[in-house]
Amino acid sequence: MTTSAGRFRCGDVVRIRDEQWRVVRRVSYTDTALIEVAGVDRANRTAHETFLLPFETVDLVESTAIPRVVGRRRWRRVARRVLAEAWPSWHSLCAATTANLRILPFQLEPVLTLVRGDGCRFLIADAVGLGKTIQAGLMIAETLARRPDARILVVSPAALRRQWQQELDVRFRIATDVFDAAGIARRSSALPAGINPWSVPPVILTSIDYIKRPEVARSLEALTWDLVVFDEAHNLAGRSDRSIAASVVGNRARAVVLLTATPHSGDDEAFRRLCDVGGLKQANPLLVFRRTRADVGLASARRDTLLRVRPSSAEAAMHERLMTYARGVWNGSHHPGGDGAKLAMSVLARRACSSATSLARSVERRLDLLGRVASEPDQQIDLPFMAGIPDDQEPGMWLRAPGLPDAHQERGYLATLLDFARQAAAGESKLAALRRLITRTTEPAIVFTEYRDTLGELATALSDVHTAQLHGGLTPRERSEAIECFTRGDARVLLATDAASEGLNLHHRCRLVVNLEIPWTPLRLEQRAGRVDRIGQSRRVHIIHFVAQGTCEESTLEKLGRRITRMQGAMSFGHGPDERRVAESVFGGLPVPEVETAARFGSTDVLLVDHRASARREAQRIAGARALLDPDEQPSAERRAVVVRLPRRRGGPPMRRCLWVFRVTVSDSLGQVIWTPLLTLGADITGSPGRRRHDTLQLVALDHPFFRNTLQVAQDQLLHGLHASLRPSATLWASREQALMTGLRDWHARLSAHLLQRSLFDRRGDRLATEQTVLMDEALAQCVGRVRELDALEGAAVESCRLAFAVVVG
Repeated sequence: MTTSAGRFRCGDVVRIRDEQWRVVRRVSYTDTALIEVAGVDRANRTAHETFLLPFETVDLVESTAIPRVVGRRRWRRVARRVLAEAWPSWHSLCAATTANLRILPFQLEPVLTLVRGDGCRFLIADAVGLGKTIQAGLMIAETLARRPDARILVVSPAALRRQWQQELDVRFRIATDVFDAAGIARRSSALPAGINPWSVPPVILTSIDYIKRPEVARSLEALTWDLVVFDEAHNLAGRSDRSIAASVVGNRARAVVLLTATPHSGDDEAFRRLCDVGGLKQANPLLVFRRTRADVGLASARRDTLLRVRPSSAEAAMHERLMTYARGVWNGSHHPGGDGAKLAMSVLARRACSSATSLARSVERRLDLLGRVASEPDQQIDLPFMAGIPDDQEPGMWLRAPGLPDAHQERGYLATLLDFARQAAAGESKLAALRRLITRTTEPAIVFTEYRDTLGELATALSDVHTAQLHGGLTPRERSEAIECFTRGDARVLLATDAASEGLNLHHRCRLVVNLEIPWTPLRLEQRAGRVDRIGQSRRVHIIHFVAQGTCEESTLEKLGRRITRMQGAMSFGHGPDERRVAESVFGGLPVPEVETAARFGSTDVLLVDHRASARREAQRIAGARALLDPDEQPSAERRAVVVRLPRRRGGPPMRRCLWVFRVTVSDSLGQVIWTPLLTLGADITGSPGRRRHDTLQLVALDHPFFRNTLQVAQDQLLHGLHASLRPSATLWASREQALMTGLRDWHARLSAHLLQRSLFDRRGDRLATEQTVLMDEALAQCVGRVRELDALEGAAVESCRLAFAVVVG
């Protein structure tokens, strides 16, 4: 018989395309329904499919509801499967049980907070190596398990998209689409005209540098997201298009997750911008999870070593000349280039710490740029000190700001410095020390430096060692090839820069990290060490820092690096000083800045969260469920109840003890399944029926009014508890939905408006006004539908209560 879309229930056997299937999940809409089914026939027993009704012909297969009397072994197998798949409470996790990962309790805290409806915005700021990607993956998997039609966006640095894709596939069996220019073109070619490719895949991986483009942001204007994840979120805290794009996309999300090990760089204003992502001007706080290895009971076996390198006479002269020039510019009463001159001094000093060859290139570049400024004075632009160098490439325009009033004197300083740098480059002491270290050990190693051009010098110094290079100028394919070359053992040394270090998981291959120089943003030391000092590292990790004696590295950066190292595992929400404060200590003679440990939130809208107790209980439940699953058992869609009869103990009372376990399906008023718990009833039955199969089935028939009444009371109690737990969550989610709608109306669904210069695009905006209204209506319609679903939770009721298994003793 053919039935309507809304009449199918979980557990029903249906016939689709001449094959029998059992309904696993149903999601109803106004006139349609999406059903997930598992195969029942011999040919499709391991298959799982999804069909859209009423566009698919589906017939309900009439089947007997009489349980089967089976032996102990088969009954035990069915009972274990039913208990393992149980969803004890609304807040229990569904996806974690079958995830391909080791469950650590602290990693469950964010996803538990999400499903409980305690908040809408989350900052996971754990120390490096504690599995922030896994925690976000659990949140993604749980969202999809509860809402099959959910739409999720993961925004990461471009180099990490493939790694995200692999993690979600291997650990959670979640298929994803990588969206860049090529990915959009591939997806669009397979879609009918007029279909927005961003609206099709359930999980999309993209980069912040791609969605910050105005033409790309416009494609997102008609969409809302159930969950948006920003990886390496510290990159979104600056005053840039990245920050703007993250803010506007976050304001379209029902839940926002920020991932970073270094949320606070020392700039309170930047930290505030990070905390405001997805805020929607609401009172909902940002919930912060900040755990160290010590907090989660993972002792670190890391050893940090400072290796002082004696510079050659030419290198010592180079450093002395550079510091004389830089301090003169820094402490001078007049800077023609303003703060840009101080930035240039910082760049030159950092380049000198990297290598003499790097410094020589930058001095040559500065001499050329100062000559252009002298000939074109109107072209000079005052640069802020922390304008920042975007990646690991050789600095360019950051070196153009003049530092001394007398241009001729400054060029003389630079010419002399260039001669010293060229002499020092003929025999660099750090490179020689690195070569000795690498040749004296057989360990695979990662060597970090700040600049890309220094990698070439390192490769030359280690010419007899097979090396691979990893830097910000590689394509995703080249990056993957370099990592694979190192991890499979073809290369013994990986030469890397900070621009390529984010997201690397190399602990299975390596435990030795060498820092050629101490970075001026010292928290990068933790980022570098975190490539190998991660969960799963089974050996002692060694971190070696090269320090040039008699230079600013030894006088200032070494002390700062030691403080960071001492704080390893004890940073509750600490942060190091920013680059300007480090430079003030190097050039201005100020004391070495302290590493601050106190949280500096400034208001109550940022809250540290601690759900360790509930996470431990949930981890124990998941471990128990996993223990019940048989990894060798073939998956089956069969859901017919089974009964086993066990003998009564000799000399026991003349009665039969029965235990019934029911699988309950709870739906909202729209007919969508929202919960599938188990109900257990037990009773003693007097009398001595025979041992025939018919007599045994009589004991589980539940025809007596007592059993029917008891079952009804248990269902009512189940619903009462569900409504009590759902009400606070639904209130918060409805508030977030209303805020989304308000934001859409306030900005007229314009994402790209934030990224365009209005003076250049006024006419274009006028021409697209009508189209923009249509886009806003589409986005608002999504929010209205979600509000209707939340309202339907109040009408949650038991849709079906079917026996799963039973046992009769006696």
